[in-house]
Amino acid sequence: MEHDEAKGTNATKEWIGQFRNVILRYNEQRISDPFMAWFREQDRKGTFTSTFERILIILVDARFDQQTTAEKALENTKRVFKAGVLKKQLERNEIPLLIPRQRVTSEQWTDLFCEAVPKLYRLAARIEEIKEWSAEQLLDLMRSTSYKVPYLGTKTSRLAVRWLYELVSDLKIDMSDYKVPIDVLVYRVACRLGVIDPYLDKYYGEGSPADLKIQSLAKVLFPDDPWFLDEPLWSSGRQPSEGGHCFPASPDHQGCIFEEMCPKRFVDFDPSKIGMELRADIQHKKAISYVRKAKVATITDKQKRFNEFVQQLKKQGITGEEYRRRISEWFRTNP
Repeated sequence: MEHDEAKGTNATKEWIGQFRNVILRYNEQRISDPFMAWFREQDRKGTFTSTFERILIILVDARFDQQTTAEKALENTKRVFKAGVLKKQLERNEIPLLIPRQRVTSEQWTDLFCEAVPKLYRLAARIEEIKEWSAEQLLDLMRSTSYKVPYLGTKTSRLAVRWLYELVSDLKIDMSDYKVPIDVLVYRVACRLGVIDPYLDKYYGEGSPADLKIQSLAKVLFPDDPWFLDEPLWSSGRQPSEGGHCFPASPDHQGCIFEEMCPKRFVDFDPSKIGMELRADIQHKKAISYVRKAKVATITDKQKRFNEFVQQLKKQGITGEEYRRRISEWFRTNP
């Protein structure tokens, strides 16, 4: 019995050692993503004239990099860059039509970017002003009411923090408290590697069982640089056209960076469909709870802001299709 336990412990240590080496090798050899490659090229040319401009263009691309490909996000960044977004806060008629993300039209995505520009400027200025941050301090800033940028969510904010750390030498960012953003790609790969179990380790946000296990592993492996774990996991879960191997069904083990040490668990189905299914249930319960509270509470802050917004539209004489468009945009940017 004792022999078996010792054997299991040694096997675990051996696996962790192999896993750590794979992650280190990946980060040493990784090819820069499209934005990082473009940024470094522009920086070598002297295109960016200040730390503020470097910070701003990173925030711009991170915000674009959602529900789309990195290449399309970069194309949008290039378009607003050529339009002069680093030199002034662009008006709507100065912004070229952008490539849409999922469930948003080109016109809507362009309008939303125009509305976000002043907030991007404000956030970039604040980051430059302080200069010394921890990863979590930066994320708290990006989530704060005063500096929140619409459509710069948790995952894109963490992407921005990592880029700021890697690309802007004037900033001093302590990455030891960085948390790996969990999405379906990271969750799926972690399950198949045996890091988490979709039946036991559910994910429904920060502090959930799966989140705690993945963050704990990242911290154990890389105490000062837990962010090392991020890209190797999500990049392995992408589609084959994007260089991935760990697909939702029938993963391609050959050529995967984890091929030699992966236990290949849950390969007959997508484990994220099991382990992340509670997220929708929890959101639904929260929505029901919110509605119930609203019935017995006085008018909420959001309702106040919405009523004020409607009054402004009426004063401006906005009606019809334009009125409906602005109402829809208000709800998208004020969740």
